[in-house]
Amino acid sequence: MKSSGAILRVNLSLGKISKEPLQERMKRDFIGGRGINSRILFSETSVSTKPLSPENKLIFGASPLSGTQAPAAARFTVTSKSPLTGILGDANAGGFFGPELRLAGYDHVIVEGESDGHVYLWINNDRVEIRKARHLWGKNTWETEEGIRGELGDSKIRIASIGQAGENKVLIASVMHEERAAARCGIGAVMGAKKLKAVAVRGTGKREVAKPEEFKNLIKELHKKAAESNLAKSISKFGGTSGTIATNRMGILALKNYNQTAGYAEAEKFDPEKIAAEFFTSSKSCFCCPIHCGKRFEVKEGPFAGEKGNKIEEGCLTPFGPTIHNSYLPSIFKINNMVNQYGIDSLDCGTIIAVAMDWYEQGIINSKDTDGINLTWGNYDAVISLIHKIASREGFGDILADGIVKAADRIGKGADKFISHSKGMVFGGIDIRIPKGMALCLATSTRGCDHLRGSVPTEFGTKKVSEEEVIKKYGTTEVMKLNSYSKAPVAIHYQHLAAITDALEICRFASESNGGGLKLEDMAKLLSLATGTEFTPEHLLLAGERIFNLERAYIVREGITRKDDHLIGKWIEGKVLSGPHKGEFIDPQKWEEMLDDYYARRGWDKNGIPTQKKLSELGLKEPANELKNLNKSPRTKVRGF
Repeated sequence: MKSSGAILRVNLSLGKISKEPLQERMKRDFIGGRGINSRILFSETSVSTKPLSPENKLIFGASPLSGTQAPAAARFTVTSKSPLTGILGDANAGGFFGPELRLAGYDHVIVEGESDGHVYLWINNDRVEIRKARHLWGKNTWETEEGIRGELGDSKIRIASIGQAGENKVLIASVMHEERAAARCGIGAVMGAKKLKAVAVRGTGKREVAKPEEFKNLIKELHKKAAESNLAKSISKFGGTSGTIATNRMGILALKNYNQTAGYAEAEKFDPEKIAAEFFTSSKSCFCCPIHCGKRFEVKEGPFAGEKGNKIEEGCLTPFGPTIHNSYLPSIFKINNMVNQYGIDSLDCGTIIAVAMDWYEQGIINSKDTDGINLTWGNYDAVISLIHKIASREGFGDILADGIVKAADRIGKGADKFISHSKGMVFGGIDIRIPKGMALCLATSTRGCDHLRGSVPTEFGTKKVSEEEVIKKYGTTEVMKLNSYSKAPVAIHYQHLAAITDALEICRFASESNGGGLKLEDMAKLLSLATGTEFTPEHLLLAGERIFNLERAYIVREGITRKDDHLIGKWIEGKVLSGPHKGEFIDPQKWEEMLDDYYARRGWDKNGIPTQKKLSELGLKEPANELKNLNKSPRTKVRGF
């Protein structure tokens, strides 16, 4: 394959750096990015591996398309055993880091061990060194990037770093790259535990493809196609700000820690047209992307005047807006910069603060518990104070820094009745009693509750399909209905699409996995022309299935079973009380029947464990051997932390 690259292995305990070939079979079966990262993690960690120990691995991954002119193939995945959930964890971000890594000659970087002192990794093409970072420790991510570029004398260096949250092993810490967040699963805490402040990369190699002329002609067509989808047009204009008001208009936006679903009186303040007009100053794109979703912003008036930054998304707008009942947008732009500088997952952070506000209102905690912070709904000054405390693990912030499940355990007094999660990961501000396809995807996600592990874009109108197409693919139009329980086949399809999109490190805004313009056929053509090996759409879907089953085997090895494929929340068992979906709920019997259908279609047993037959069909010999004698008794509690 023309894409032949290498794995860079860095042992921080020994100070040893080595280069390994990337096996052809691995590239064929798992493609790259998320896929190969997950394969490495399965082989190199075990049930006994503690997430914050030197034995855990930290894996950065690019793809065979990284560094080429393929549209929107600019993302990278960083994978580890999650300190937040105790199971497989990964996070994904765009920008320039992934392409730069590939241009330096590496597909993946495996970091193992733990350094004696604070360090950063400097990858300069073939020259790789572990450099001291004591002078960078304690700095935020913006200061870290500026400091490294200044020290090395090159403004074009691309950097993935942690802020103070990662240094302090906050379990909701993110890995940041140029104001873009690889946020989920607390991967930043793993970097902090290894005393690794940053990975800096400079690659000046040429990214050759197997069939350059055909590839050149194809990318002209696909750049246009990626930019012309309805989703891309919206994202190009408004960035990631459209989702909050869209979900409110659908009647599925969750307010005040899911205490209310519909009728948000302040919703129009989140109108993307108004946000763009009032705050956006320019656009910014990732490497070779025609969508340019990055929006530079500036707050021009009020107490936060002068606040400037980039890339505010629904994942910050919703949790620090409706979820905490805050409609003062300048405060959310300020908070966006804070979580990016500290390196904190905005979705986890906003959600856990909303839960704390709920506890405060219910009398479970008081001002003595919160260090005197008045945690009333919508109090953005209190939120700002609490974010400082979370990042530094100070006082009440130390409790919240361990994530929603462990925080509730430490608080006690029935605090667990106010949290919402699956496998230790929080929901994303949507009342998922209503969209059953998304609910199924979230509950069966391989990294814990997360919409990026697969959602159903037809439920949200980001992908328009005809009844004829649906019948041809799924056999019934029931899958098109928002509240239908016939979602197993469509959920599986989009979970596989999501896996292959991540393996190729293509942005979801461009991929049909989330309603974008690039189809599976387009991705297969891109990969075939880039590598010189023929890939069909069917091959890619099979690779997506293989990746998903490998990840399922990983979390099953950690103890995940059917008992964990549920959504936990104080409101899940009740009915929607207002709005267009009043009376809607998750019917326990129908949910179990949907899980039965899902497992059967996947080739898993009734307990959600992949069968030997399915794993063998997919060529997953190592996972099959490990699961053969697995104790199948269901778990009762999320592991890890």
